[in-house]
This record gives sequence, structure tokens and C-alpha cells, in this order.
Amino acid sequence: MLHMWDENLVGLWDSGPYDYGVMESSWVCLRGDGTGWSAWANAAGGASLSQLTWICPHEGQVELRYTWTASGTGSPGAPPALIEVDEEGPDDTLVRTTFAVSMDTPFIGGPPVMTLHFEESVECSHRYGLLTREADRLLARSRQEQGSPSAP
Repeated sequence: MLHMWDENLVGLWDSGPYDYGVMESSWVCLRGDGTGWSAWANAAGGASLSQLTWICPHEGQVELRYTWTASGTGSPGAPPALIEVDEEGPDDTLVRTTFAVSMDTPFIGGPPVMTLHFEESVECSHRYGLLTREADRLLARSRQEQGSPSAP
């Protein structure tokens, strides 16, 4: 079986456009080399950060294989940086789900955004708006401004 990456998935995706009325947000970063990470944060300051690898075994299907996860207290910002780690270690979670990428207008209004729709929930959302295709560059600049370490 040929494993490949769908270029439409590459980028930093944010659940923010679809977070109306919820107390948590999540982010998924999928890099063009098959690596990435996901993060979750809630209004009380809890946060987690996970490293992963990803492939598309079939058209319209993605597998996210988590390799490491840390959770604790996050700093304000999107996505959060962990400032206090309560737990960390290897993670063998596998999420296999179908997906679609299309323009969508979030139900809270606003302009249409490129949206990644997962059939199964990833972190705390099924839908993510594209923040940027240049995720690593954007995050490094953001972390530098916040005085925090870079994302994985």
C-alpha cells in the first residue's frame, strides 16, 4: 500500500472559527514531511500538547499516530505554550478518520475560511479553520514575541 500525504492538509489549523459558546479550543499542525502536533486548551488554563506523525493511507482518509503527549498549565495564546507540565510521556493513540477540505462559513458568521472537516473528533473538534500553510515560521515568531519556547 502506498502511503502519502495530501498537500491540502498541510498547515496550522485552528478550531477557533467553530468555538462559539465552548470553553475549549484546539489546534492541529500537519507538516509536509508527515510530522506534526496537536494542542488543546481550556478557559481554566488547562492545556495539552502532543507530537504526531500522519499519513493518508487512502484518498480522503488520514491517520494521526501520536508519539508523545504532555499536559498541564498553558500560557495564554493560540496555540498555548505549556508553562507547567503535570504529566508527559509516550503516547500510542491512533486516530483514523475521513476528512474533507473545503471553503466554509462558520456558524457564528464572519468570512468564509478554508476548513478541515474530520469525521472523528481530533482533540476537541471536528472542524478547523486554516490559519496558515507556513505554520513553523508563524509559531516561531509568535513564541519569540511571547518569550516562550518553540512548538515541537
